[in-house]
Amino acid sequence: MTESLKLSVVLATYNRAETLRETVRHLADQDLDPKLFEVIVIDDGSPDHTRDLVAGLGPTVPFQMTYFHHANHGPGYTQNRGIREARGPIVLLMADDIMMAPHTLRTHLEVHERNPEETVAVLGKVVQSPLLTQSVFLRKWESFRFADFEGLVEVPYYRFWACNISVKRDFMLRQGLFREPMGRAGPAAHEDPELGCRLHRAGLRILFAPQALGYHYHVVTLATACQRAYQQGLNFDEFRAIADAPEIVVAYRDLRWRTLGDHLRTWFGPSRQQLPPRERNPFISITRHLIRRGVFNRATIRWWWIPLLDRAERDERLAALMRPAFYRGLVSYHFFKGCRDGNRRFGIPQVERA
Repeated sequence: MTESLKLSVVLATYNRAETLRETVRHLADQDLDPKLFEVIVIDDGSPDHTRDLVAGLGPTVPFQMTYFHHANHGPGYTQNRGIREARGPIVLLMADDIMMAPHTLRTHLEVHERNPEETVAVLGKVVQSPLLTQSVFLRKWESFRFADFEGLVEVPYYRFWACNISVKRDFMLRQGLFREPMGRAGPAAHEDPELGCRLHRAGLRILFAPQALGYHYHVVTLATACQRAYQQGLNFDEFRAIADAPEIVVAYRDLRWRTLGDHLRTWFGPSRQQLPPRERNPFISITRHLIRRGVFNRATIRWWWIPLLDRAERDERLAALMRPAFYRGLVSYHFFKGCRDGNRRFGIPQVERA
């Protein structure tokens, strides 16, 4: 079987046993010959019944599924262990809450077969699951803004997202894997784009394959989405210091006095080519920043947006007027607040001082 194996699916998981059940079921429904792929479940110390679930599913699936468990170490360590255990020449990194469409694995392989260069990765598309109807927020929220990639053949290296991306395994092993330490504020440490940055320096190209479709099924509240965004913001200066790429702050739209130099170097230097065309214009970026600060700020968040979005959960007429941009603005406010608070709470990252 090893000789015919073409793809290793690395499925990192933590404490989502029942969601994982559906994730594995969707992998069992793939139209790719099950002899061509394996599934490696890496359990990052789940306190629930993940181990028993996988043991029960193993005999029922048409592909070989291997289970590994370790004490909780975070996403970087968990992904790396899966990559090292993989036997296929191509590794598909996916999240445990992504339900793959039946043709997704086959699409990943076909794009790699047309692009055999070791530096080519393939990013599939992820959209919100239509089954997420538990709240107005879940129906409107766009956790992955893949609509921004429509019409693109290739996406920037900092969109290296381990939710639905396939990479040549040997290329990763030679050039480096995920950073394993958690961020200074916790696990939301931007380890995916940081790895993309390092692989980019070795020649990484990420092709976008929207036909490789996954449905994101993750029950989350507006409050927890804001909390995670704030944690990502607290970790952001550490990430940008490690990545050491000025275009990162422009891509993330983090315009502060501390990041102004990076913006100028990007807007008027060669790294502007790493940005989508709409991000390269400083006047558009500054105007957008000012509008965002005017619409989503401490006062409007407290007195307008939170009461409005909370009421929409109880008022069907108001719910019909809600737009994804409203939720995106509120969540982004917490990310940028975390960016501003990060160095005050933790100090300037050591890497940045070097």
